[in-house]
Amino acid sequence: MKSIPFEIIGHIMILREREDTKVLEDFARKKMQKHPYIRTVLVQISKIYGKERKRELKFLLGEEEFETTYREHGNGFLLNPIHTFFSPKLSYERQRIANLVKERETILNFFAGVGPFDVAISTKQQTCKIHCIEINDIAYNYLCKNIVLNKCQDNIYPYSGDAFVIVPKLFYNKINRVLLPLPLEAEKSLPVAYESLKEKSGVIHWQITNHVQTKQIRKEDVEEKIHHILRNNKIICDFTIKIIRFIRWIAPRIGHFAVDLHFSN
Repeated sequence: MKSIPFEIIGHIMILREREDTKVLEDFARKKMQKHPYIRTVLVQISKIYGKERKRELKFLLGEEEFETTYREHGNGFLLNPIHTFFSPKLSYERQRIANLVKERETILNFFAGVGPFDVAISTKQQTCKIHCIEINDIAYNYLCKNIVLNKCQDNIYPYSGDAFVIVPKLFYNKINRVLLPLPLEAEKSLPVAYESLKEKSGVIHWQITNHVQTKQIRKEDVEEKIHHILRNNKIICDFTIKIIRFIRWIAPRIGHFAVDLHFSN
């Protein structure tokens, strides 16, 4: 049987390859037999696109029930993958960042989705204040539900709208740590995130994509990319790349990377 890339979110399996329907159905049935908790199978028929991080999913097999609960490191997330972005493959990255957060930090997430980064941080570090923004109305509603579901109301503050509008109005010079988990907006978001750092000093967790042959990307290439973005926005500052980490392949020879940037004034 041909191997087909897939991900499982709660009771839903999403096949990430457009194959002959019979091939997909045979693959899905075998997975459902092996894992009875899989009750719904969808096929991804488009790339993730737009600010709202949507993708087109087509129903293939099973129950036509598209709302599910995904569990990760003791937290639960209610979501509908047809209308909201969620990736189990970012699980390690969420925990990695949560473990880096220090007491009493003020954190800002430009692209919160249904809240997995924010909840992960909140449950690890209750003394922080976490401001999270989401432009997709449906994802925002799930974000609010997941804050309550995971009992994080005391230190997560959700905002509905466009981060590029909200951040300049509310958060310039106020933040210790910024999350930018949307590679599609990597170049646009970095200078805005820098301006939000308190006294131009702090950490930005930046996600990017890059054409690569292996899971490695040259640090010098990332540094040049950052310098180029900052120069174009008339920003002169000192920064250090602490970590460059491969997250996943999103297409042939296109890697998804996490970059931890430390800025100092």
